[in-house]
Amino acid sequence: MLDLSATLASDTFAQRARHPDFPTAFTRRRSLPLAALVAALLSAKACSQQIMLDAFYGALSGEAGLRRGVSDRAFAKARSHLQAPALARLNDELSARADGAGLVPRWQGLRLVAGDASVLRPAIRACRRTRGLAQADQRQFALYLPGAESTLHAAVHAAAESERAMLAEALDKLGPDDVPLLDRGYPAAWLVHLLTTRGVRFVMCCDTTASTWAALHAFMRGDAPEAQVQLSPPKAQDVRDWGCSAQAPGVRLVRHVAPNGQVRVLMTNLLPTQAPAAAFGDLYHRRWRIEEAFKRLKHRLHIEAVSGLSQQALLVDVAAKTLADNLAALLCAVAQPAPDKPTPPLRLCQRAYAAQLLPRWLPRVLMATDNVLALIKQALALVARSARRRPPDRSAPRLSHRVKPHPHLAYKG
Repeated sequence: MLDLSATLASDTFAQRARHPDFPTAFTRRRSLPLAALVAALLSAKACSQQIMLDAFYGALSGEAGLRRGVSDRAFAKARSHLQAPALARLNDELSARADGAGLVPRWQGLRLVAGDASVLRPAIRACRRTRGLAQADQRQFALYLPGAESTLHAAVHAAAESERAMLAEALDKLGPDDVPLLDRGYPAAWLVHLLTTRGVRFVMCCDTTASTWAALHAFMRGDAPEAQVQLSPPKAQDVRDWGCSAQAPGVRLVRHVAPNGQVRVLMTNLLPTQAPAAAFGDLYHRRWRIEEAFKRLKHRLHIEAVSGLSQQALLVDVAAKTLADNLAALLCAVAQPAPDKPTPPLRLCQRAYAAQLLPRWLPRVLMATDNVLALIKQALALVARSARRRPPDRSAPRLSHRVKPHPHLAYKG
């Protein structure tokens, strides 16, 4: 937190945060400086912009109520001068520090990274004064660390772009020890070639009902726990588009039988010496944490209730709320109480409590208006007191007749 506060106040971040269309932005001392703008974005709620700003300045002064600092129009103008990649760079630095501090667990000595995309439908309306209106139907792609419960990378794409192409564009965010966990919509011969050529180790869930690979169907009909097979060659168009090899790729298939008898097949290029077949059992459930992250961002942080109508405002909000969610995860990870017994049940901090604490606590820390160390210790103590016991092997299967929950009709305003 101290490093983040120092970064926001630095000239280097100011240069990085300026939008190319506004080269003189954040050069003069305004009523809403750059550090205050970022702090307000990180503590934003799904409410009136003026109410959010008044609550931000109230929290900044240590008051319980509202306090008028700047107008919502001044906030919108300052936000339009901010580059969303600057906030993404802050998230990269935060993830690197958390990994260096040992807060990201490893699997077989490797870091698991779940990759997936979700529908993003921002609350928009017609406006003649706003340039570059956001589209009503878009996609959010994310690389998620299920062990640390934090987002490594988040990006907004057009609805027509395929999820495999989104993954290919985000491969530079992966490190040498990262293993992407991918759902059954990603297996493709050209993608296997691309990942192998880039030296990326992967694990994909294969669905036999949608696959036309004969080798996969033959493996499913057998009873071997694993096998090394050759897939079908990639299509000629994919070879031209992605520059991959036209040869049939070789992969390793691993069978996993769930306690309810369901058979899952995982495709990987990990060697048996790196990861035995028995180690793949819980990877499908670890990948599911990214689905919970999308739900948390939509239903708790209201990522679709954007603070503006332009695409620029949408990109800034997505980057800011992703960073805020990661800060809440970092609070929970650091405040995690030590187990009182050598065996489970574990006591886990409440993520919802940390998210509600953040808007009241974060402004004073980032702006360094008070004793920052004392504020951090107080926040960690409060989050630690929210820990609840989680029984081992707890399971909550989804009911087949349950309707998927959605926000109220008035959610999008």
